[in-house]
Amino acid sequence: MDDSELLKRYEPVLRFAKSERFFPMAVEPYLEKCNIFPSGPQGVAELLWHLSEPLATRIGKLRSGEYYLRFVNDPLIDSDIWVWWAILSGLALGAGWFASGWSGVGIALILVLIAAFIIFIQASPIRLRFFPAAFAALFFLALEAAPIWFFLTPHSFISVQVEYLVLFPIYLLALFYLSVRTMKFIFDHIVPQAPGLVLDMVSNATETVARKSFSQYAEMTEEARQPVYYGRVVRERGEQGNHWMILQYHFFYAFNDWRLAANGINHHEGDWEMVAVYLKNGEPHSLLMSQHGSGAMELWKNVRFVKDEHGNATTHPIVYAALGSHANYSRPEVIRSPNLFDEGFVQRFLYWTDGLLHFLFLLFNPSQKERQIALRELATHPATVLTEESFANLRDEEDHYVVNLPMEIATGDGFRIGCNGDHKHEAVGKSTSYLKRVMSDRKVKRPKSHAWKQILLSDQQTWVEYKGLWGVKSILKDESGPPGPKWDRPDKFFAIHPRKRWEKPLEWLRELEQPSRRK
Repeated sequence: MDDSELLKRYEPVLRFAKSERFFPMAVEPYLEKCNIFPSGPQGVAELLWHLSEPLATRIGKLRSGEYYLRFVNDPLIDSDIWVWWAILSGLALGAGWFASGWSGVGIALILVLIAAFIIFIQASPIRLRFFPAAFAALFFLALEAAPIWFFLTPHSFISVQVEYLVLFPIYLLALFYLSVRTMKFIFDHIVPQAPGLVLDMVSNATETVARKSFSQYAEMTEEARQPVYYGRVVRERGEQGNHWMILQYHFFYAFNDWRLAANGINHHEGDWEMVAVYLKNGEPHSLLMSQHGSGAMELWKNVRFVKDEHGNATTHPIVYAALGSHANYSRPEVIRSPNLFDEGFVQRFLYWTDGLLHFLFLLFNPSQKERQIALRELATHPATVLTEESFANLRDEEDHYVVNLPMEIATGDGFRIGCNGDHKHEAVGKSTSYLKRVMSDRKVKRPKSHAWKQILLSDQQTWVEYKGLWGVKSILKDESGPPGPKWDRPDKFFAIHPRKRWEKPLEWLRELEQPSRRK
């Protein structure tokens, strides 16, 4: 049996969540959209040397890892809009002067600045969902403060006694009520967006870029009917003389929009994931799945398989890809922080701060029901009340999560790729139970075919040797594009080595077999 037949025999089935936007695709269309940029002096020198060659050919010849690809290269907003804004602004200021002098100019200037701010919002790296909530909060605050001028100005039509003994107490009660409602609105709609807002501003893979990436991906895959995996078979002899065959299935995604899709940790262009079937002396032994740079292992006897029309298990394992992040799981999973992978310190601190603010708001809330949630947590877990674990488990009386921490949603209730079989009886979760409707019902673009297109990895794919990043480089490592299927990120001495799962797959197996690493 040759490599292609082996790979097809154990081809995994990937199940995605309902609102997943990106699916495994071919690399070449992605590279056609990309530009490459240096991230160091050696990268600059090499790029100048190979400047005239096409990108798909060039990246295989680059020896350094001092590069990154940028998928979204068009400006965030057309410069012509700013030209028209300048022209119309001049006309508005002139009209204001002729109509009402300096007061007309002032009004026109305010309108001009509002228009500029709206344009900025559309082009901004700051997530768009934040602004409607912020404007609503400002509107509430204005309503609260507006009557103050009334009590500071003398009135001939109303007595002082009525103004201060009747109207002023009524105003104070209304002010208190509106303040509480405003704070609730801020904590429900603005504070949960704050960690993502900060990370968007430093990641170079913002909400605007994520939306443009989806648009470009949808255009690229219009003609490509089938999702793609890159297959590779590795043959090794183990320490005890066992013969191993490792069947690797590499998946490439145009974008990781975990933060936008499920309030997750990171955003970045490009995403490489992998599933591997390990055969020991010709018999299936285990299934290994990549998860955020690490991985998980499932013994073959515990794997869930596609069943044929007679209810018999086939050799095709079922794998659940998480929404946005594309991490792979062997069964439907919904995992909330902090039980996710060990993300960076900045991300953890931001989401811990978000949880702390929510907890304090509950603790000092005038609503007895909501205050009891915080008081109950203080009474039952006083030693761990301010930890991530505590914030992750806070629920209200209707069993809804109080703090909007990141979630890994691998429910499998959306698009399915792989052999058909009796898929109606395969276990799935319900992603809509964990997502707001604006997220679970978002526009998606699914492949036209459910069948895999197999491409064997060989020397013909020169891009395999590319050691740089498959996405924009960011200040934070976890917000940068990933390395390719073969290479790992640079170590502390800036040396680049092959990934363990590529170069030493048996060592990766032993690592994941340790109980401490098993989920």
